[in-house]
Amino acid sequence: MRVLVIVLTLLAAAKIGTQQYLVASAKTEIIVSAYRDRAAGACREAARARQIAVPASWTTQGPVRLMIGKSNLDVALWQVDHNLWQKRYKSPYLIFTISEAPLRIYCEFDIAHGAASLITM
Repeated sequence: MRVLVIVLTLLAAAKIGTQQYLVASAKTEIIVSAYRDRAAGACREAARARQIAVPASWTTQGPVRLMIGKSNLDVALWQVDHNLWQKRYKSPYLIFTISEAPLRIYCEFDIAHGAASLITM
């Protein structure tokens, strides 16, 4: 009887985990598809402002990642009154990547503010 309870518990946990994963991936796809064009335009404008030549297909065919919060900001979780707390833990960003030698370019689009910034390496 215990074995049956353990097996049923494991199956229920697997079902809930799978559902949560599917919901999260669907939300990510919806956000990326909703903001991709707007982010692509902002990234092209940011590249043009910095006089960096990028291929036209960069933002339409390259990989895009959704990131919640900027991990490079120095704000602790308990500092909720800090001005950058919202950007560090809650703001959504789309990250476009182009990996062509010799220049690597990342474009980070802040969805909440509609602004893009380029990072070259």
